[in-house]
Amino acid sequence: MFAWLIQQIIGDLPSWLWPAIAGGGFAIYFFSGVLSHFPQIKPYTFLLRPAGLALTIFGIFMYGGAGVSAIYREQIQEMEAKMAVAQQASKDTNVLVEQKHQQKVKVIHDTKIVVQKEIQTVEKRIDAECKLDPAVVKIINEAAKNPNTTKGTVSVEVTGDKK
Repeated sequence: MFAWLIQQIIGDLPSWLWPAIAGGGFAIYFFSGVLSHFPQIKPYTFLLRPAGLALTIFGIFMYGGAGVSAIYREQIQEMEAKMAVAQQASKDTNVLVEQKHQQKVKVIHDTKIVVQKEIQTVEKRIDAECKLDPAVVKIINEAAKNPNTTKGTVSVEVTGDKK
């Protein structure tokens, strides 16, 4: 959580800030060498020199981190654009799959209605002598076929015993 907060704060800073901090640190380091020649200020230069060096290193380090962060943001934007394209393609494909599914369901339903009507037309011949008419076997075989594919048909042959 803390790293995320720091990243948000650092991400909002302008990009020129880090080189300015590094330049300021270098200036402090340089002028501390010049100021060490003055006897009244010399005791303070032992603090200014390491502070200027640390500030310079910190500014350079953060400038490099800001560059890496900018590269990552650019890559994230590219990936988000690719993801948006993929989501749209997925939605389009889902629509096509749903349309094909609805079409297959309609074909199966229509086939069921046709078979029921054929059974109703042959019903009297089926019940007449309690033996199977060849038309019944044909209707059952047609009902067992998958109307959406040409393969995978099931055929049933019934031989009736005469009693």
